[in-house]
Amino acid sequence: MKVEELKEKLAKGENLKLIDVREKDEYEQGDKIEGAENIPMGRVFVEATKGTLPKDQPIVAICKTGGRCEIVARELKSKGYNIEHLEGGVEEWKKNQ
Repeated sequence: MKVEELKEKLAKGENLKLIDVREKDEYEQGDKIEGAENIPMGRVFVEATKGTLPKDQPIVAICKTGGRCEIVARELKSKGYNIEHLEGGVEEWKKNQ
């Protein structure tokens, strides 16, 4: 998903679950997207296995530049999740403020 599309969906109030898959220290020290929950990449798969991630709600995975969140989105999509990744990550989001 492109930054513009995410901004549109958030502006419309769409019920999206935003998960930032960066490691905790990287997340805390870096730029953030309001409303995103930090679930580090390794833990995302554990949470999915435990069934704590919603399959009935669209999810947008976020990271710094888009690489890790793309992997997370691809893997979870193959497990039946309605998930996309933010192209360019937080870096792209920051450029488009």
